[in-house]
Amino acid sequence: MVIFQDDNILLANKPFNMLSCKDKKGIDKDLQTILEEKINNKLNIINRLDRGVGGLVLFAKNSKTANTLTSYMKEHSFEKGYLAIACNLSKEEDTLVDYIMKNQRQNISKIVNKNSTGAKEAILSYKRINYIELEGNIYSLLDVSLKTGRHHQIRVQLANANLPLYNDVKYNKNIRRKIGSGNIGLFCYKMAFNHPVTNEYLSFTIYPKDDEMFKNFYR
Repeated sequence: MVIFQDDNILLANKPFNMLSCKDKKGIDKDLQTILEEKINNKLNIINRLDRGVGGLVLFAKNSKTANTLTSYMKEHSFEKGYLAIACNLSKEEDTLVDYIMKNQRQNISKIVNKNSTGAKEAILSYKRINYIELEGNIYSLLDVSLKTGRHHQIRVQLANANLPLYNDVKYNKNIRRKIGSGNIGLFCYKMAFNHPVTNEYLSFTIYPKDDEMFKNFYR
């Protein structure tokens, strides 16, 4: 679970279907709490992943480091890469520019007109790595890079481009219930940034080869 740690930061691989941090209910065990108990140290979460999404999550071990890493995120000097399993055959590469509005009460985002109240610009780029045909359906494996960080951005933008994510019942209108493991076809596989204390450039890459759907692309 722990990929890297030192006196200031901790990087972990969040399992699919686990909360990144406590929610309002506080019932299910979350990654942050598990790690805090493991290392006996309070952590500050830097990036969050949705419960059904797996991959790299970064934590800071003190408030000064947290502030520095958060500023990296705001300045877009923090690189993250995602692997996405999209239903249908995608273009070889594309850049999507939309405007997103979040519905806080329903915890959902939607694509809206540029002039809508609360609309925020959302930009992502993707390259198709591979595609497969499985049980009569075509799935594309995409390498996604975010230019902005919006709520459910990858999920809602790809769905709007007729490339809804595998097992994403919230945004994929073609499915009524999750299948198999239930994991959403989205994984944060890459993270790169300058160390907040030493300024050393750090780069980490992992792959979801154990996931039953992702492994179809790695045979």
